[in-house]
Amino acid sequence: MKKNYLTSLSILLLCMATISAFAQKTVSGTVKDPDGNPIPSVSVREKGTQNGTSTSPDGSFRLTVKNGAIIILQSVGFKTQEISSDRNLTTIVLLEDQQALKEVVVTGLGVKQEKRSLGYSVSSIKTEDLANDGSPLNSLSALYGQAPGLRLNATALGPSGGMNVNIRNTVALFSGSNIRPLFVIDGVPMLDGPTDINRSTGNGLNDLNMNDVESFEVLKGAKAALLYGSDGANGVILITTKSGSKKKGLGIEANYSRSIDNPWVMQKFQNEFGSGFPAAWSNPGVVDAQGFYLRNGQQAYYPTNYNFGPRLDGREILWYDNVKRPYVAQPDNIKALYQDGFTGNTNVSVQGGGPQGGFRVSYTNNDYKGIFKGYTLQENKFLFNGNMNITDQVKFKLTSTYVNSFSHNSPATNQDAFVTYGIPRQLDVARLEQEQIVDPETGYFWWYVQNRQAQNPTGGIVRDGLARNYFWNQTQNSYNNTRDHYINSATLTVNFLPNLYLETLGGFDLITNRGETGEKLTRPLTDGTGGYYGLSNSREVRYNGQSLLHFDNKIGKDFQLNTFVGGIIQRYTFDNMSRNTNGGFITRDWFSLNNSVNNQLISNSSRNSTRLYAVVGSAQLAYKNWLYFDVQARNDWASQLPPKNNSYFYPGASTSFIYTDAFKLPKWISYGKFRVSLADVGRPGTAYFANTTYGIGNYGSVIYYTPPSDLPPLDLKNERKRELEFGLENRFLNNRLGFEFNVFFAKMYDQIMPLTVAPSSGVNSIRVNAGQINNTGFELNVYGTPIQTENFKWNVVFNASQSKPKIIKLAGGVKQQDVGGGSGALVTAREGEPYGQIVVSDYVRDANGNLVVGADGFYTTDATKPVVVGNVIPKAVGGLNNSLNYKGLILDFNIDFSFGSKLISQTNMYMIGNGSAESTVFGRDEKSGGLPYYINNNGDFVGLPSHSSGVPADSRYPFIMHNGLVLPGVKANGQPNDVIITAEDKYSYYWRSFMDIQPDVVYKNDYIKLRNVSIAYTLPTKWVNKMKLQRITLSAFANNLAYLYKTMPNVDAEALNGTNVYFENNAWPAIRSYGMSIKAVF
Repeated sequence: MKKNYLTSLSILLLCMATISAFAQKTVSGTVKDPDGNPIPSVSVREKGTQNGTSTSPDGSFRLTVKNGAIIILQSVGFKTQEISSDRNLTTIVLLEDQQALKEVVVTGLGVKQEKRSLGYSVSSIKTEDLANDGSPLNSLSALYGQAPGLRLNATALGPSGGMNVNIRNTVALFSGSNIRPLFVIDGVPMLDGPTDINRSTGNGLNDLNMNDVESFEVLKGAKAALLYGSDGANGVILITTKSGSKKKGLGIEANYSRSIDNPWVMQKFQNEFGSGFPAAWSNPGVVDAQGFYLRNGQQAYYPTNYNFGPRLDGREILWYDNVKRPYVAQPDNIKALYQDGFTGNTNVSVQGGGPQGGFRVSYTNNDYKGIFKGYTLQENKFLFNGNMNITDQVKFKLTSTYVNSFSHNSPATNQDAFVTYGIPRQLDVARLEQEQIVDPETGYFWWYVQNRQAQNPTGGIVRDGLARNYFWNQTQNSYNNTRDHYINSATLTVNFLPNLYLETLGGFDLITNRGETGEKLTRPLTDGTGGYYGLSNSREVRYNGQSLLHFDNKIGKDFQLNTFVGGIIQRYTFDNMSRNTNGGFITRDWFSLNNSVNNQLISNSSRNSTRLYAVVGSAQLAYKNWLYFDVQARNDWASQLPPKNNSYFYPGASTSFIYTDAFKLPKWISYGKFRVSLADVGRPGTAYFANTTYGIGNYGSVIYYTPPSDLPPLDLKNERKRELEFGLENRFLNNRLGFEFNVFFAKMYDQIMPLTVAPSSGVNSIRVNAGQINNTGFELNVYGTPIQTENFKWNVVFNASQSKPKIIKLAGGVKQQDVGGGSGALVTAREGEPYGQIVVSDYVRDANGNLVVGADGFYTTDATKPVVVGNVIPKAVGGLNNSLNYKGLILDFNIDFSFGSKLISQTNMYMIGNGSAESTVFGRDEKSGGLPYYINNNGDFVGLPSHSSGVPADSRYPFIMHNGLVLPGVKANGQPNDVIITAEDKYSYYWRSFMDIQPDVVYKNDYIKLRNVSIAYTLPTKWVNKMKLQRITLSAFANNLAYLYKTMPNVDAEALNGTNVYFENNAWPAIRSYGMSIKAVF
């Protein structure tokens, strides 16, 4: 009986196994994208079970499932598909999910991740979402107001100059420290650094081509940038160029844009008084009673720095060439120094691909004519981006960029003298240009020849002569620079197993510059020396290599582990050499070093080099795709530090919790995420900062060494930064409305800084690790679609950020460290106060707050009691971006803003000091409110009862004066001030006080700016198809359009002198651009 039972049970189990086998089957196929390229790592899972697999690098899969089972295919960036196993699965095409694609971002070391998994803040900016504002010379200008915490300021040079870029108000206690973020393009760290505006052509970032950029990723916090180590301490901006794949049609795209660039002069000049000075400043007989300079008894034009001459009343006076002309104002004379420029951009790209890979080739030509006379820039840019599947397990990618640029006569900073030294308000600058700059008979400088022949008594610094010098320099001399820029990267990926692969990247960024300067003779050699020729060559290169071993593994049914470890090696070198003639030319206008009067040419050279080695590691554990935890670490070995301190380690950790996936919430909450991160980063300081360095020179054949002015420490360590960040991300109403909010707390300590020491030590300062800066702030990004219908869609994005670095402590005994400034106004780091306080000498006041006037009639200042008058760091920056789409017609307009900072404005100081500003009119004569007085033989100013008073007998001059002022305030004895000074003395005080900044010329620098407006229209497909094209888009745009609100007078709120400074003294105009573009896809 028992035997029969066992036999029957065995037969039953065998039958059940047979039935089960017949109920299952093995399915296989290949998963591809819409262009026919295989998609690796696609999740292929039997619905309702944990049975699943992933596609191999060639997109193929094989899976045993039950008969009639539903197969679910999921991959980042593609729409999830469910397919019956009974279908033919030979080829499965996944459709791209545009929303999901935007949720995939590039993170540290080029690793792509879903944004939901990140425990830190990353701002991703797709170029397809930016306004159709042409192809700006400086691609970074497209990022204005696009990311919270990202602050941009163009220099005064405009689109062809550098760009000040700062993330989260990064600062440093040493003014020479680099506070710019790291830029990485296609995995290669780029060459970048501060620039000024003197004959500048920007830096390597100017060579970016917006037509070739696919996206920018802004990594802001310490955790986001940790994997970039020392280079990423100030944040990182990742740039990804467009790659190639198979496209519908020929895969050819052509773009052309052209814009007119208008000089936007912001100075508000007074046009009531011309050049000259009051009679009180000269001896009797030099200036008459009406304030006119006398030449041979005739009222004459007087060239001087000052616009403190007589009222412009239209009378005829003698000019510099002994011809009489009306003495009238020329309100727009400064505009004649500039011209309308243009920017032309032509781009053609070809792309294609298939199962074995893809490519994209691009060529761009930029033709730029600046607003400064004679300034031109030509650029040719080439890009190749290709990828190839060598085998199913081996992939190779190559990206190569080459840019050649040639600039001619980029402007010099001394052209600010047109404003700062006071161009005469009666001078017709346009007529100066129309006159012959080159003398037709001699070929020399016309102004020199005419002055020599007529012997005009110009005297002093001649402002119209300066204008002529400008025209001569910009049209006759040559200041040329040729730049060659190479960026190359190659990536090899080897898949050992479906979840184990090695990715190795090698690349470099190389820039060479060749400068050539040729200045012609302005006069015959018989009248003196002249002429100049110089050559300069520089070579800067940064090599980067990294290799990462990735291992990804699913643990059970709920956990996913993604890890990698690797190593990095970097090397940087810079070489520079220049030589120029000495003592002028032997032969007229022969531009050669052999044409030097002195055989001993003037030569200079410099070089520096650094190396860095690093190891990195990262591990991320995900639970059910709604809880993520990751840890990362890096160790650097930097050559900038002493051997015993050149190794430094920094870790980081973060977590991300998608609470809308973990809990069942109302449907109107589409997405919710909370995240937190904590990380350390370090920075070694600048090259040779830890070394004793000597300068080398020569005196004839004698070589000598110059000792250092700064003494390095023996135990210099790396700087440190620790940052804690919290973030909240939410989307509502089926993703129609969303926001991202970040709060961060950063501590920067062990700052590398120089400390001033006693001169008796033989050096100026000693370098130490000291100080602590705390930076706390928040970032907000709100986005939504207020209106969406079948034909109309309005998208809006608003972002804002606020942070204020504070000095917690400096070095022992030090309470203030100067970090910038100029003309008596210092930008400081003061212990216990916010970073960037502007400190000046304050006016002296009595116990009641009244200004104290000295015996000379001027306000007194006390340099021993400096006062804080503002801060250079804005309290809040941000932007508002709008896009309205109606049936293919798209209107974009972008606004950005900055509030809470102040700016040291030397332009305003000079304009007041030379009498050009509108605010300098009051008190100059009877009509403008001046007081009557006379000057006695002792030089005393004596008040008179009326402007019609007679000339007293003891008057030094045969007339009375009408330009007196009495400054409000009290004398030292507390009595009301009654000391008369001239109005011109009041305004020119800034020059008379050695151009020291006073509290009243430090200005609030708040603004709201309409950055750009564009309108684009994509032609209907039925029209385009008749032309055998895929798409045509036409657009019109205007950039740098208008200030909706601005507190800074007379200058552009962004017109800084360079990319790492806190003041301006250039007075150059801003640049408005208006243009059109066309894009055609074949």
